[in-house]
Amino acid sequence: MTVLTSASAVTNPPSISGSDQEKLDNFMNEIIIDAELTEDQRDKANEDMRFVGVTGGMWEGFLDNQFQDRTKLEFDTISNHLNRFIGQWNLNRIGVDFRPDDSKTSDEDAELLNGMYRADYMDGSGKLSVDNAVDEVATCGMGHFKIAAKFEDEGDPENDLQRIEWRPIYNSFNTVFWDSSAKRIDKRDARRVTVLEQFTPDSFEAAYPGKEPVSAFAPDTREFFNFESDRVDIVYVATRYEIVDKKEFVYKYTNTATDQIEIYKEDDHGLIKAELKSDIHRKFVRKRKVKTQAVWKSVFSGLEFLESRQRMAGKFLPIVAIYGYRSYVDGVEWYYGLVRKLKDAARLFNMQVSQLAENSASAGQEVPIFDPDQMPGPVADTWADKNNKPYLLAKAVRDKDGTLIHSGPLGYSRPPQLDGSTEKLMAIVPAYIESVTGGAPQEIIDPKVSGKAIRAIQKRQDLNTQVINDNIANAIAWSGEIYQSQAADIYNVKRMIRTQGIDGTDGRQDLLKMVMDEQTGRLVQSNNLRGKKFRVYPDIGPQYETMREEKVEDLKGIIEMMATVPGGESYIPPMLSTLIDNMVGPGMKALKKLNRRNMLVQGLVEPETDEEKEFMAELQEPKEDPQAELVASLSKQAESEGEKFLAEGRNLDSKSIDNVASAQKKGAETRKIISETENAEENALFEIQKENRRLAQALPF
Repeated sequence: MTVLTSASAVTNPPSISGSDQEKLDNFMNEIIIDAELTEDQRDKANEDMRFVGVTGGMWEGFLDNQFQDRTKLEFDTISNHLNRFIGQWNLNRIGVDFRPDDSKTSDEDAELLNGMYRADYMDGSGKLSVDNAVDEVATCGMGHFKIAAKFEDEGDPENDLQRIEWRPIYNSFNTVFWDSSAKRIDKRDARRVTVLEQFTPDSFEAAYPGKEPVSAFAPDTREFFNFESDRVDIVYVATRYEIVDKKEFVYKYTNTATDQIEIYKEDDHGLIKAELKSDIHRKFVRKRKVKTQAVWKSVFSGLEFLESRQRMAGKFLPIVAIYGYRSYVDGVEWYYGLVRKLKDAARLFNMQVSQLAENSASAGQEVPIFDPDQMPGPVADTWADKNNKPYLLAKAVRDKDGTLIHSGPLGYSRPPQLDGSTEKLMAIVPAYIESVTGGAPQEIIDPKVSGKAIRAIQKRQDLNTQVINDNIANAIAWSGEIYQSQAADIYNVKRMIRTQGIDGTDGRQDLLKMVMDEQTGRLVQSNNLRGKKFRVYPDIGPQYETMREEKVEDLKGIIEMMATVPGGESYIPPMLSTLIDNMVGPGMKALKKLNRRNMLVQGLVEPETDEEKEFMAELQEPKEDPQAELVASLSKQAESEGEKFLAEGRNLDSKSIDNVASAQKKGAETRKIISETENAEENALFEIQKENRRLAQALPF
């Protein structure tokens, strides 16, 4: 990899104003200051990543002279520990729980924000981004992800609606540089952060046509160990986020329709000023200057600013930092993951095994030593091909008088024996690694022990990584505050948004819609995040899919038990409904929909989607008496029949007129019968049918 950093090689440097050049120089100088403070840590993190992620990484930089051109075996004693932690994270990911933090914020507001967060997290690569950060945290002790806004339809210039998404940051230990004065683990106190993005010359030209491909900063890497890989030219583009405090005007209005106070920032007020002025319910109160915090973004190369400086949504830096084990010593931040403290033990073990393998391959058996006189021609040939021989011959050694001096080999060349130190190390090193990592479950858990004992062992092992889990939880909670801040700026217009329930149920909500206040009878604005305050908590626990599977198994056992308990059969129907609601699989959509409606009717669950709310509203509407409806229908029918006959008889002879009059009389009598008879609907129907038959015979049609 070759980093393109030489600005002097540019033949036609871009034209840049003096103020912009000074600002660019300051930004690049601050990257150097922030990077140099953590240079050693970044190299260690890089080494950790390569140790478990690159073939041969376990031997990089270790005993290069002693083991040059020698056997270098790799026995991975760390990855199981690492993969087990990541697997536990996959089953127990941490989410965010928003709760009201003042009297103006309701539980419904918090549930709306929770639903929006879950939907954006699912649709906006949240899982991918956070999982990548957690993977790097477990490996080298540091990981990052970004929360930012994007246009819903970038190809439609008329659509200004945005959604929040998560973006992964790869190798963040070497591409994210925080304000060197920040000391908090969540970087809440940082005033700036710079993120480097890698480009090839072609991709840089596509992103920034006509710009010179010069890197803003070139971090140190360990790519010199990639002896066989092709060299690639790399351009590093820097994106700087900084917090700017300023004083700006805000506008206060009273909404007479809702009896609420509305506050608008100067930028927002300028956009909707005409709308506010035309609204008879909104009364201007006053204009006030307040101190605000904003985030600004700058993108630059080593020569110039590549994008115009722009303000970002929210008031917090959009980069979330996650640490593994972290400390702050002598004014410098130190961190590491699950790999660093085990590397020496793994290297020592691999070195010993490699030496044993060499010894075994080069000197695997004893070789007898003979005097040359003991091996005349034919005998030597027999020994050279000694395999599968029933016996071997060797000439005895005699003196000149023929006296036997020695028979058999003079000695043996034996392979090196395992010395005591090596033998002890071969036992100590694996034991140490297992004590730190906990070993594989099948190696440490006796299948005969009780479930309670197994849970105690697993809990004790999990304490080794509890610090990392706690740091992850705190970082996820901080990301919730960043999301909330951005959501208040982005989701502030009338629009429909998607939400998601904790069980994965999709929903739709209309922001800023007007509803009737049941207490005051006035129209109020609902689903509005502006001016609302929330407290953010990490939502720690098993994934919903895992909890659902466990619930299904538990319900099966409880149903079997209830079938044998007196009176338990009354609990079985609701349990069966709950079991079906939690089951997943093909072909169950219709059954689950029917079951869901039954549960709504029985009051086992609350309506969540608009369809379910409409269904429950229809059930609660008052129904008229069916008999009353039938009587009214028959009465109306009798009246219409009489009017029909009257109209048709106007041009008939006197006899027909008499028949029509008779029909009117009979119709009146029928209506009287309907009102006075206990079985009105049956009598009315009989009389009408009888009269209709008689009139049909009388009229001359």
